[in-house]
Amino acid sequence: MYQKEMNACIENALRIAGEKKKCSSIWFENYRKRHGLDSLQALDREIFIRMYQREPKENEIQRVRFWRLSRHLPKSRKEAVRLGQALELSGEALDCFLTEGLVTQRFTPVKKRDQAMDALFLQYLCRIAPERLEQMQILPGTQKKHIRHIFYADAIDCLDMEDAHRRHCYKEHLYSRNFAAEFEKYRKPDTIISRGNALRLFILLLMPDLNAAAMNRYLTLFGYAPLQPGRYVDGYVDYAVCQALDLCEKGRTGDWEKDKEEMKKKLRLYDRAVKERHLSALAVKEGDAVRKYLRKLRFMKFYSMDRDFAVVRRRENAKTRLPESD
Repeated sequence: MYQKEMNACIENALRIAGEKKKCSSIWFENYRKRHGLDSLQALDREIFIRMYQREPKENEIQRVRFWRLSRHLPKSRKEAVRLGQALELSGEALDCFLTEGLVTQRFTPVKKRDQAMDALFLQYLCRIAPERLEQMQILPGTQKKHIRHIFYADAIDCLDMEDAHRRHCYKEHLYSRNFAAEFEKYRKPDTIISRGNALRLFILLLMPDLNAAAMNRYLTLFGYAPLQPGRYVDGYVDYAVCQALDLCEKGRTGDWEKDKEEMKKKLRLYDRAVKERHLSALAVKEGDAVRKYLRKLRFMKFYSMDRDFAVVRRRENAKTRLPESD
């Protein structure tokens, strides 16, 4: 069930991604017009000089060109802000450039951001059922102490993984240690996290009472652009998120625990479909762009879970391996 809809979602998202035209972003074009620059090469060179206060080397000018065409995004928050300022943006214009053009958090500080995030995590912990805690061998009343592992368990429930390995990870808390550094980063005061990680966080903290409208309220509250499938940059990912949330909303019963488990099953099915499409792309040797799009379409996968639990399998196999006879 829902397999057909999930596959259609992925194929439509890839189609949207492939339809992007190679045109300069509006912010670069506005700068070029304001300063009467005749060529795009002159534009790229001037932006580089404004950012780094030196002449670009031959290969460095390509970096600005890719940013102008939205083929790549700046690697760091600092570089993203520096690019916006080089384009003579400030205030609301800079916020718009960061949220709409670079799909990151706005530059203007988010008021009471830390309190709002703490409230979300507290609400999340209060809704964990005793039966779920028992699965993870966590005593009731100690949820705060084990918040990382509780969150990790919900996160892997949304990814394609063998049930036996998943149940093993529930009980063995050492597996969530690999997620510790990444998880703590998201909860540090005044931290800036990517919009992709914000999407994952909100889905996990708010499920199952979540749809695209609710997601947009939280994205806006925390200083990000709302879901916009028509966006030039990563609009195909927003499309996939909207479609997946719509499918998750179907068939809700009002039983919070059952609805949450059903939502995780659907997200797991979606993740499996993306992985299968990725294997298909490798088999027919589709271009690097398609594989890049597919990696982004696995929107529930955190960075530190990138190895698809190969370590879990090795450790589990080592425990069950029989000793050789003399």
